[in-house]
Amino acid sequence: MNRRTTLKTGLLSWTPFALPSLVASVEPPFSTPRARACLLLYMDGGPSHVDLLDMKPQAPAEIRGPFLPIATSVPGIAVSELMPNLALQMHHVVQIRSVRHQETVHDPAVYQTLTGFKHFSSAGGLKVEDSDLPHMGSAFRRADPRPAVMPPLVEIPGRMKMQDRVLPGQSSGILGPFWDPFQVEVTPAGDVIPPQFDRLQDVTDGRLKDRRSLLEKVQYASDVESRDASRFLSLQEQALSILERPSMQTAFDLDRESPATRDRYGRHRHGTSVLLARRLLEAGARFVTVYWGKEEQDWADGKPPRLANNPWDTHRNHFPLVRESLVPRADQTLTALLADMHDRGLLDETLIVWMGEFGRTPRINRQWASRDHWPHAYTVLMAGAKTQGGSAFGRTDRYAESVVDDPVSPADLTATIFQTLGVDPRTEVPASDGSPYRLSNGQPIEAIF
Repeated sequence: MNRRTTLKTGLLSWTPFALPSLVASVEPPFSTPRARACLLLYMDGGPSHVDLLDMKPQAPAEIRGPFLPIATSVPGIAVSELMPNLALQMHHVVQIRSVRHQETVHDPAVYQTLTGFKHFSSAGGLKVEDSDLPHMGSAFRRADPRPAVMPPLVEIPGRMKMQDRVLPGQSSGILGPFWDPFQVEVTPAGDVIPPQFDRLQDVTDGRLKDRRSLLEKVQYASDVESRDASRFLSLQEQALSILERPSMQTAFDLDRESPATRDRYGRHRHGTSVLLARRLLEAGARFVTVYWGKEEQDWADGKPPRLANNPWDTHRNHFPLVRESLVPRADQTLTALLADMHDRGLLDETLIVWMGEFGRTPRINRQWASRDHWPHAYTVLMAGAKTQGGSAFGRTDRYAESVVDDPVSPADLTATIFQTLGVDPRTEVPASDGSPYRLSNGQPIEAIF
């Protein structure tokens, strides 16, 4: 995007100087936060819990699959042989093995896991609507009007799509576009396209000060009851603040990282996206979502990828895909992030969440030797933010088909995230039409802390 487009659209998410008419009605009951920020790593399509994290080695072959469990840094907790790096970092990680809901189709499942609320439809083909409930990051940002020196809510590397259709649940919905995530693109080849924050060459410091002075006069004389006027003036203020802090661009510059660090995270789209997320969190962002996204290597020799819809939606070629392509990259990047955040002292103040919209069927599809959608029991990982690393919460039956202990809903996950960030999940914020919206109807999972 060019400079004008960036300042016009991307900044709708950045509100360090939001005017009183926009935020005066928000007085959330804050609690002591366990974390300053959240990093949500979303494996769109649905990774297989039974092949990776909630393995059942005593089950029949048509359930357990070909992969074996291996020991980890925590006695009694195993992971798949496909994740040897995670095995060494398991002391940082909580496995929540009892997540469940009823949505078997991607569209409503994505919507529910990202918003915490069930969509009115359980069908596919859903379109993004202004009436959608907001992504949990947008809801958090709406309830947390504290000043920020960086865009507090960021989305990398691009929106999840089903073919050419954007999946619902990724935007601010009823809160209005002002609270949408700030989008940063990473290409399928793994190249960051940084936002253009530079001012025009003919805009000197003096001219910039003159513009700020004029803006202040316009703000004083404007009708603050006009929502459009308030939004415009706020965005103008944000734009000027960006131009006065050119050093902010350095957070998007991965060339400042060592080659060894780049290699450790992985020189692919996901690795680059997560490394960029770490830099943005370090610079002051509060909620960053990284979607997996399709990668250049998914298109070998110019041929379409072997993926049915989204990357982890492995209805066909499931076992070759998870063994040769998906899990090696996920294992590499997640464990590089955990080690890096720990070494930098950032892990205690950041909640890391690794999840998809559901798991895969424990019983192997005989026709395709693959696994299909399974929302009735699957695993989500959390780390950092004073969680009990090296533990497992919840339990499934002997085939990982059903939850038998401590069921967790998507609403419980969003409530846990809000509570961890210091915002009461029961907080109500105004939608764009003034009606109240409650952040979550779930219960925080206190036992994992």
